[in-house]
Amino acid sequence: MEHKKNDKTYYTYGGVVTEYTLSYEERRELERKNERGELTDEEGVKLRMDDSISTLRSTTGILEKDRVKYNPNVEYFMLDYKINEPPRWVRMGYLTQFELIDHIRDFGENFLDCHGFRIHSEKELDMKVKVECKDGEYREFTLRQILFDDRYESYSDSVKDPNSDLLKSIYEGRQPERERRMNQINSNSEPPSHSTLIK
Repeated sequence: MEHKKNDKTYYTYGGVVTEYTLSYEERRELERKNERGELTDEEGVKLRMDDSISTLRSTTGILEKDRVKYNPNVEYFMLDYKINEPPRWVRMGYLTQFELIDHIRDFGENFLDCHGFRIHSEKELDMKVKVECKDGEYREFTLRQILFDDRYESYSDSVKDPNSDLLKSIYEGRQPERERRMNQINSNSEPPSHSTLIK
């Protein structure tokens, strides 16, 4: 999404310019300096923290701060699948791509125990659709409400609320699973991949 602010052009995934968003012109200049080997440490940090569209931060959610506090310029996903025994649905919302990779790997290793694996972009789930209801009236719902229900819609609203710590508590609740995977990796005596080492 393109914005103009103070005669600078910004491209962001969520349509918001945050304190970390570099303008197109600033990013281009810093990338040129980096290619020439002239980038200062401070400029390097600015480039790594940039949350404009198509940056490592916005596409993967590699920074922990974006996993504990909603950043509209980071792409988030909802993972949804059914475990066969004991039968239950697993739904995890607001995962970054960085977190999602572990779950995809886990599903691949245990695919006989699960089925119905789906991944939705949270932006996709925010899309509104007019639906004819049983009373004949047309009402507008998000795709999230249609596919799941109102509970997930209110959950999404809470995650996006700047005063909410819901995403942080969800992230912290997922960490025992991450620790289990780390122990499993370490017990196989294979060196862990780079992605398993980054918190």
